[in-house]
Amino acid sequence: MTYCNRFSTQRLIMRPLTLADKHWVLSLQQDEQWKRFIGSRGVNNIDDACDYIESTNAQRKEWGYGLLALEDKQTGLPLGVCGLFNRFAFTCPDLGFAMLPQARGKGLCVEACNAVIDWSKSQGYGFLTAMTHPENAASQRVLEKVGFKRHGIYFDKTFPAQTLYWRDL
Repeated sequence: MTYCNRFSTQRLIMRPLTLADKHWVLSLQQDEQWKRFIGSRGVNNIDDACDYIESTNAQRKEWGYGLLALEDKQTGLPLGVCGLFNRFAFTCPDLGFAMLPQARGKGLCVEACNAVIDWSKSQGYGFLTAMTHPENAASQRVLEKVGFKRHGIYFDKTFPAQTLYWRDL
């Protein structure tokens, strides 16, 4: 297995999160759109942000994939996160992403998602899933731009109902 560790796109460096990212990870998870559409992940202070970063990196070691930090290739500034999750509901991973406010609406998320999709294809995955809050039109547009199709509502007792998307690879 090749680990989903580092990518470079036209405008992005995509790399594992480090503890040096703790301040912007906290800001991202305190953002109103994160709270509304993703919900609390228990990241309320710097220590929680460090725990979240360590947890996502442990998932990468276990599954071979996970969240990646998105950096502006020219400035090195943080832009958000994008990567894959194991929801344990399907045989392939789930694509997830979130952008800091200053990075939204610039096509950066589409660029990051395409890099993760390309990596997923190279690993032989047959499909990917993705889920959004039913009212998160911006994320739904991103998913549709990268080839995902809506497949109804996904219900799970661990989080509120989500709009389910699917993409064959």
